Amino acid sequence: MIATRTQASDSPDGINSIILLFIILIATIVVFSLVGYLFSSIARHGHLFKNRQGAFKTAAVLCACATLCTYVWGALHIIFMEDPGMRTACLKAGGKDRAAEVQAYEASYFPLRFVCRTAVGNSYSAAVPGYVNPAIAGFFAVTLITGAAANAPRLNLQRRNSSPEQADPQQEERA
Repeated sequence: MIATRTQASDSPDGINSIILLFIILIATIVVFSLVGYLFSSIARHGHLFKNRQGAFKTAAVLCACATLCTYVWGALHIIFMEDPGMRTACLKAGGKDRAAEVQAYEASYFPLRFVCRTAVGNSYSAAVPGYVNPAIAGFFAVTLITGAAANAPRLNLQRRNSSPEQADPQQEERA
């Protein structure tokens, strides 16, 4: 988990915002690359998939794009916060009484969250919408499942070809 902690009077600018900006840039490049891959597949073959394996592969790519886009959406809520924005986010999430006690802020990039820490030691989340992290986890799980389903026939075929019952006759002659 990458986390930063700043005092209530500090701005979140600096190296940690640069790291998050770099993550957003890389995620955006990957999304455009994956979408380009899908469009090039359509141009080459005239369709996205011709069998179940192709459908799972397409679903995996689309879910990977959805995962990255959701992460970028949540990260944008953190990266554009300045000192007044942090105070406002804490005010919206905790009310006037709790926001008045805020002593420090903490941003976490994996999972995405922005935490307001009070003088008493309590904390509460603010700024990042509550649906972002569960959506990222759900899209990521579906990406893994559809990616595994897309590669299952290929792995099955490799197992069948490497079974000892179907030995290569040329290898036997060499021995």
